[in-house]
Amino acid sequence: MNCKFAARFAASALLFLAASNLGFAQSDSPRCNARLIAGTYGFTLTGTKLAGKGPIGPQVGVAMTRFDGDGSLTQLDTVTVAGNVVADFTHTPANGTYSVNPDCTGTFTLDFTDGRPPVVANFVVVRKGMEIDAVVVSAGGEQGIIAVSSIGKKSFSWR
Repeated sequence: MNCKFAARFAASALLFLAASNLGFAQSDSPRCNARLIAGTYGFTLTGTKLAGKGPIGPQVGVAMTRFDGDGSLTQLDTVTVAGNVVADFTHTPANGTYSVNPDCTGTFTLDFTDGRPPVVANFVVVRKGMEIDAVVVSAGGEQGIIAVSSIGKKSFSWR
C-alpha cells in the first residue's frame, strides 16, 4: 500500500512540476508589449564616450523618459562627459520610438534636438514593467562610439 501511495505521489508531483514549468518555459507573454511600459521612467546612465564630436571619457547622466504606450517616447536629460556638461534639462525634449517584444526585450531610438546624434538602445523590461535596463548599441548609426548602460525606474508623470 505504501509503495502504491509513494508511486502515485511521485507521479502527481512530477505532473504538477511539469505543468507549473510550462509558464516558465514560454518566454513570450502577451503582457510584454508597448503598453506594459506606458508611463514615465527616471533613468540613470553610466558608461564611457569612446569617440565622436566633443569630449571623450566617462559619461554619466540622468533622464526622464515618457513612453506613450503606442511606440513613441519623449525624453529630457542631463549628461556629462569627462566632467563637461554636454546636455542639460533646458534643451528641447528628444523624441523617439520604441518597441517591446513578447519576450520583454525591446529597442528604442532617441532623436535629439540639440545636435547630439541619434542613439539606439536595446533593453529588457523587468519587475513587471517597473524597471527598464538598457544598453546603447549605436550612436549616429555607428557602433563603438558610446558604451553606456542605463536603468530606468517607473516614476510619476511629468507631462
